[in-house]
Amino acid sequence: MSEHKMLCMGCMEPVESEGTCPNCGYNDSTSYHPSYLAPKTVLDDRYIVGKVLSFNGESCTYIGYDNVSNEKVFIKEYMPDALCSRTKQSPEIIVNQGSIVQYKNYMSEFIELNKTLSRLRTMSHIVAPLDMFSQNNTAYVILQYTEAITLKQYLFDNAGELTWEQVKKLFPPLLTTLGCIHNAGILHRGISLENILVTDRGELKLTGFAIPGIRTVNTDLAPELYTGYSAPEQYSAAQWEGTWTDVYAVAAVMYRLLSGCMPTEPMARIGKDSLMEPAKINPHVPANVSKVIIQAMRLNCDQRIRTVTDFVTKLFEQPEYMAAKHTPTQTIPIQVPKRTSKNKKSAKKGSSIGVIIGAVFLIAVVAAALLMLISMLLPDNTPDNPNQNNPSNSGGFVSDAPVVTDTPESSSEPVTSVTPQSTQPTSQTGNMFVMPSLIGKRYDSVISNDTWKERLEFEVIYDYSEEYDAGYIFEQDIEEGTNLYPIQKVKVSVSKGFASVEIPNFINEFGMNMTKSEYIAILDTLNIKYEIRYTETPHMPSDYVLGVFCPETLSEVGGKINVAEGNTLYVDVSVYSDITIVG
Repeated sequence: MSEHKMLCMGCMEPVESEGTCPNCGYNDSTSYHPSYLAPKTVLDDRYIVGKVLSFNGESCTYIGYDNVSNEKVFIKEYMPDALCSRTKQSPEIIVNQGSIVQYKNYMSEFIELNKTLSRLRTMSHIVAPLDMFSQNNTAYVILQYTEAITLKQYLFDNAGELTWEQVKKLFPPLLTTLGCIHNAGILHRGISLENILVTDRGELKLTGFAIPGIRTVNTDLAPELYTGYSAPEQYSAAQWEGTWTDVYAVAAVMYRLLSGCMPTEPMARIGKDSLMEPAKINPHVPANVSKVIIQAMRLNCDQRIRTVTDFVTKLFEQPEYMAAKHTPTQTIPIQVPKRTSKNKKSAKKGSSIGVIIGAVFLIAVVAAALLMLISMLLPDNTPDNPNQNNPSNSGGFVSDAPVVTDTPESSSEPVTSVTPQSTQPTSQTGNMFVMPSLIGKRYDSVISNDTWKERLEFEVIYDYSEEYDAGYIFEQDIEEGTNLYPIQKVKVSVSKGFASVEIPNFINEFGMNMTKSEYIAILDTLNIKYEIRYTETPHMPSDYVLGVFCPETLSEVGGKINVAEGNTLYVDVSVYSDITIVG
């Protein structure tokens, strides 16, 4: 117990005396389940255990207090109750006979999961581990305490439904974080209204991470699946789970928020998938958003959106040409030279731009009318307008350009107004579209996006960048806003990673030297060239990193190394030697 104050075991707030807490109403005489730790238990000579907040077949979470930092914490205890038990008189866990192997295997997964999550503690949109230790024949994880409510409670407080404007403001940071978590090799498998927290600053935090065995049926643990949010593959141990599993859950959460209705359980949709689009339930949901959510909730994994990056791209990015698809005329946008899509026009220019756009639109209408008049006066075999379809012309025209047949689809295409200087070559056919900015987007997501498959061919150059992570486009040879016709070849530069990076520390979060394999794995992700130098020592077991040095930059841990120039990092690794000093 804290030496300088008495704490309530229900909320860890200071109280004057034992009894009923004036803050949360918890009473010290409240009974507790014998399977879990008794309130006021002290762990690792530091952490005070309070009441149970939640539990599942994998672990139990308590509210707690850190006597060193004098702060509230969450304490998570590995406690698979199907494999072990505890008596009320002792905090020690007793493993069931015949379950020792399973218990240890799952505990190893529990520890490894939280070790990986602890490396992501700088991410502000997850509840990450602060400390880990073993005691009472089990493992404990200390998590950062967060003042927040669940998204379920937040939804209830907002009349059970959110607008798209609210959702698109709340979710992008969380989705970005989820993508990083996937890149670290972690799947959540339990994304739901209960495992997303809303802070008092209106930010979302993801919590409730667990080992795979608890989020899939037919394992040794009692499954924890979330009705309406768990993906169909989680109901069958024979199906593969992947990033698409979390995509399904995130889409299901958005479905619930926007439509106000719980998504139909996936097993009830097999055979006849009657899941209604959110826009049909709530007409205020944008049509594009509605369709993307449904695509992300397909029962068949192969037909579902596979990654969070693709989900975000489809959800928030709509190509400009789609907005003008059904208009009677299509005007050429004003070309304003710019280097990056991040530049924004000042609001003060709004009125003058509106006048210019109106004038351009009027000119375009007049030009379209003149073109139509000229086309009627010209002979039928003129090659000047290869995209024009004349219903009264049953013959065609003599030209090197391919003949465009008169179909209902082609006859409904918009008329494109162009000046003689910007007329496209006669061999080009199809709908004009506007070149987007691809800078800052993942290359693999761009090339797999159906939007651009029929419009762009990519020539890719891989190079180092000072601004963009590996895999992101940082340059394109066709300027954003340029008018194009399919198929157009565009050259893009894709980052191989940062040209120079910081030399990573070989001391892990627990203050211990990393093994050679652990440290090399980090170097490989940063594209750092290395050379191993073995050093005999009686003070360290073999294969642990003792030090690092880059001779080109004269740098050690925390210094810079130039990856693009091929700088080498020398890594000193221990070789245990039982050296006896005589004399």
